Amino acid sequence: MIDNLPGHWAIVGRGRLGTALAAALADAGLRVAGPLGRGADGAGADAVLLCVPDGEIAAAAAHIRPGTLVGHCSGALGLDVLGEREAFGLHPLMTVTAAGAEFAGAGCAVAGSTPAALAAAHALARCLGMRAVEIADQDRAAYHAAASVASNFLVTLEAAAEHLAATTGTGRDLLAPLVRATVENWAVQGATGAITGPIARGDEATVLRQRDAVAARAPDLLPVFDALADATRRLARPADVAPGMRTVRTVPQLRSALAGPRAAGRRIALVPTMGAFHAGHLSLIQRAREQADVVVVSLFVNPTQFRPGEDLASYPRDEARDAALAEDEGADVLFAPPVEEVYPDGFATQVRVTGPLTERLEGATRGPEHFHGVTTVVAKLFDMVGPHAAYFGAKDAQQAVVIRRMAGDLDLPVDIVTCPTVREPDGLAMSSRNAYLDPLDRERAVALRRGLDAAEASVAAGEREPARIAAAGRAAMAEFGVEPEYFEIVNSEDLSPLAAIDGEALVAVAARVGGARLIDNTTLRTPARVAAGPHEHERRETQCSV
Repeated sequence: MIDNLPGHWAIVGRGRLGTALAAALADAGLRVAGPLGRGADGAGADAVLLCVPDGEIAAAAAHIRPGTLVGHCSGALGLDVLGEREAFGLHPLMTVTAAGAEFAGAGCAVAGSTPAALAAAHALARCLGMRAVEIADQDRAAYHAAASVASNFLVTLEAAAEHLAATTGTGRDLLAPLVRATVENWAVQGATGAITGPIARGDEATVLRQRDAVAARAPDLLPVFDALADATRRLARPADVAPGMRTVRTVPQLRSALAGPRAAGRRIALVPTMGAFHAGHLSLIQRAREQADVVVVSLFVNPTQFRPGEDLASYPRDEARDAALAEDEGADVLFAPPVEEVYPDGFATQVRVTGPLTERLEGATRGPEHFHGVTTVVAKLFDMVGPHAAYFGAKDAQQAVVIRRMAGDLDLPVDIVTCPTVREPDGLAMSSRNAYLDPLDRERAVALRRGLDAAEASVAAGEREPARIAAAGRAAMAEFGVEPEYFEIVNSEDLSPLAAIDGEALVAVAARVGGARLIDNTTLRTPARVAAGPHEHERRETQCSV
């Protein structure tokens, strides 16, 4: 025995692997009997290596004389298949054909039931020039699956490529150099360094044309093509993008990213945001994730909806944080364009909703140009993304009404979904601008919610005159030292003034608290119209509406 290696070996199994291993061990200078038939007992050998199909290992091992070291070459099975004897495993990570195999330099999984058996497996691997790795039984199935993907499945994929290429008159001989170079690049550079092609460069239009060709010429390969394309997209994702989510910054990149899902008939959702995410934003992404196959979150601080002197420059921005939060909620695409991508040089178009919808409330305070900026950018986003549904928060009630009118007037094929306002435990509506509040102003900011509560209480007590209801709300806010810019009760559909509340009404409020300008709202219903009881408002804020 030299270096833990038994001196006399018997190879059982006359198939490709047994024949190749017997020749390789003999070339290495060992005494080798075989390859022998499956009923051989290994007489005269110090060790026997079984190179038989997995299902026949136990039967072949039963023929081997007691006291002989026995091993098998299965990648799938542990050592228990060899029974109660000193045993080892040696599985070459090498494909073996009728022409033989080159074991030198290959990997090799080894195991041993005793230290001496494990040492013999390592020694045998070294003798053949292989690099050994010990595989625990609990890891064996995963190891063997990896080997199957790297060899058997790779051949299946190349057969698919060969089949598709044949429809163009291209033979295997022309694909073979590409396959060899690709595998060699992967071996040297790893997957991310070796990957090339249209998906790697974000050319989804080309991928879509490829998909159409596969569907026409080899439809049985289409599921394989789609699965591989999706896996390649994940693999080609830039390193700075959160796992599972792709960040794009141009309209062509965005449309390319959505071309495949759109062609496959998947439902696409858009969540338009200006970033600085809080739980309210995340609730929109969550709802979109529940209702759509692909979720696009836009991240763009829109300059055209800010007046001079407003907080455009100081508006909170943290793309890395927002991207991580969006990914955690299951977003598929983050669209974060620079300003020049949305408003290139020479941009001269506006989308406007005119009249009371944009002239009252926020329009009266910030100017109707605010909503013209909103509708312009949202119309552009609808065109860029082409969503089936877009998700907005109920806190910006007037914005939702304006966007719904715009979509209806322009016959845009998108559902406008408004979701409940998300609040802090004390009732303050969550807003990105809450970050402007210092601790004292944060305590005072709850005045908006308390004003709305007072309005609700006034209606519950029987009051129907909007002026008196608003006065009750203003008085409640005054207790916190906050004077509203407006506190109005309007028609919830068209925002027109109400002479009296008879049915549903929207209460909208805006106020400056310290360095923050905050808005909030609630929907009132008079008791006669609330068939389900006095807590209809609470139930209303637990549902989304379209």
